[in-house]
Amino acid sequence: MTGLCYSFEGMIPVIHPTAFVHPTAVLIGDVRIGPGCYIGPGASLRADFSSVIIGAGCNIQDYCMLHGTPGFHTIIEDDGHIGHGAVVHGCTIRRNGLVGMNSAIY
Repeated sequence: MTGLCYSFEGMIPVIHPTAFVHPTAVLIGDVRIGPGCYIGPGASLRADFSSVIIGAGCNIQDYCMLHGTPGFHTIIEDDGHIGHGAVVHGCTIRRNGLVGMNSAIY
């Protein structure tokens, strides 16, 4: 299942076939979703300035915003968990990392 996917400057989101992306999630540009991931309702993964890379087994909950910034990719390493409503902007969350609900990480 895939959400709303949009190309940006020729880059299109790539979703592993074992990942679940809720139909209301929005993926824009160079977004890469690894195996076994969950992308929840209303999540926005926007890779218009740089890549958004989601490792294997990650859990991106409802209404999260992940956005790359010029020169800084947004990377969630394997088994990362991003809580409901969190904003992750131009940074790396290491393996098994947890970002709490409604947190903002820049």
